[in-house]
Amino acid sequence: MELRVNEVAMPEKISFNYEELKAELTEKVAFYETLVYTDDQVKDAKADRATLNKLKKTLNDERIRREKEYMQPFNEFKAQVNEIIGIIDKPIAVIDKQVKEFEDQKKANKQNAIEELFATIGFQNFVTLEKIWDPKWLNASVSMKSIEEQMRSRMYQIGDDVLTLHNLPEFGFEATEVYKQTLDINKAIKEAQRMAEITKAKADAEAKKKAAEESRKAEEERKAQEIKEEQRVIAPAEPNEQAVTPSEPVQSADSTPERMLVRIEVLLTTEDAYALKEFFKSRSIEFKAI
Repeated sequence: MELRVNEVAMPEKISFNYEELKAELTEKVAFYETLVYTDDQVKDAKADRATLNKLKKTLNDERIRREKEYMQPFNEFKAQVNEIIGIIDKPIAVIDKQVKEFEDQKKANKQNAIEELFATIGFQNFVTLEKIWDPKWLNASVSMKSIEEQMRSRMYQIGDDVLTLHNLPEFGFEATEVYKQTLDINKAIKEAQRMAEITKAKADAEAKKKAAEESRKAEEERKAQEIKEEQRVIAPAEPNEQAVTPSEPVQSADSTPERMLVRIEVLLTTEDAYALKEFFKSRSIEFKAI
């Protein structure tokens, strides 16, 4: 089967008074672009417009007529070619279907062979064929020997990866579990790093919380001790009882008034104790707890 096309003479050039019309219309265009019609010239303007529209229609109608004449042989040729192509497409579709079925069967047979090969390699129990599958293995250009070599290489690499993860300083178990699911050592290591960062952040937060709590307790104890010492300036006594024990007058070394040591016990509130303390300070009276 071959295509044989008889040579035909191409249509001759269609000639008309192109240059004459072009020159005349170009001149008229220049004239009309600068022309301003007056009221008396409106009738002439309408006549000019009608003349130009008529010429435009005549030109376009002739173009359409000539185009149909010129295209008729080609359109007939195009229709015949498309009809033949439609006939050709039918056996092509039948052949394509049979070729595809044949190739699919070959791929299915190779898939079975690959599954059988995988079972004999001795992969780790968490490795499935789907996890290591390479779509290129089904290509006719990839031999079973090449696939076996790739499988063994992958198995050894998985073993090395698992050993690396077991030797991680922390979270090696968790990283290994991630690796068993993904067979991606980078993902597994990142998971271990993520967990380590979380653990460190948690420890830091707990340490800060503990330090803050200890600081708070220390401040409370300091304030309590301060209050206790201030309250001891005057020891509690029985209600409505006072004890005053004057001692020998203390002679002053200069001309200032003589001072004496007096021991007293007074029942006070905390507020009273603060007020008494301030009074002693304002009078420069020395005092201490007893």
